Formats: sequence, C-alpha cells, structure tokens
Amino acid sequence: MVQVNHRTIPLLLARLVLTWVFISAGLPKVQDPLAFSVSIENYRVVGGSLALWAAIILPWLELIIGIGLLTPWLRRASACTMAALLSLFIGLHASAWFRGLDINCGCFGQSAGAAENPDYHWLILRNLALLILAVYVLRPSWGNKNTPQGSK
Repeated sequence: MVQVNHRTIPLLLARLVLTWVFISAGLPKVQDPLAFSVSIENYRVVGGSLALWAAIILPWLELIIGIGLLTPWLRRASACTMAALLSLFIGLHASAWFRGLDINCGCFGQSAGAAENPDYHWLILRNLALLILAVYVLRPSWGNKNTPQGSK
C-alpha cells in the first residue's frame, strides 16, 4: 500500500503535468514528421536527413518518456531524459532568439512556417518551469537508489 504524505500529491501532479505536456507535444509530430522536420531545419542547427531523423525519433521519445514518467521502473530515466530535452529546448529557443530567427518552434506540431514575432520569453519560461518540475520529480530518488519511486 502506498503511503500518502505531504509530498505524494504534489509529486503525482508534477508527473501528470509533465506526462500531459510531453504526450500532447509528441502526438501531433508523430502524425506529421515532415512538417516537424521543417520546424527543426528552421533553427539552422541541423538540416537534411539529420533533421528528418530527429523529426521521426524525437516525437516517439517524447511519448515514451511521457508514459514512462507514470511507470515506476522508468520514472527516473524518463525524468532525466525530460530534463535533458528541456535544457536542449531552452538552449535552442535562446539561440534562435539571439540570432533573430522568427520561427515557429514546432513544439506542439504547429505549422512549420515562420511565426509572426515568436514569443521566446514565453517559450523559455515555459520550458524552464517544466524543467523545474522534472527536477522536482527526480529529487526524491537522489539519495536512495534502492527506494522505489513514489514510496517517499
């Protein structure tokens, strides 16, 4: 039986929010990887076949780690992968912002065309908040690798 304490509900809510965001982001991109590859190319970091491979793999990774966050034996790896991806996304948004690129981020499968004045402040803050949640989910497992996650 799972003990409910003052941290159980907030941890569950954090996992549910992250799961919802990553599944919501992954599903539309799985359905249209070509449009997502154009969004990836618009960042001017990778192009061609590498952008297409990223557009095929990344949405499936988002779905797997979103579901994995609710699976006790995958939770730690999923949260670590989420934190790494969110850090990458923050870096990509900051890079695009500093280079003056007016692009659609492609985050939730939006059209791959250029955006009118993308709100990089919002994109970076949103991903930073999600990164904080991912670290919060990871935190109970830091000191004890043998303790099943969710039981603390």
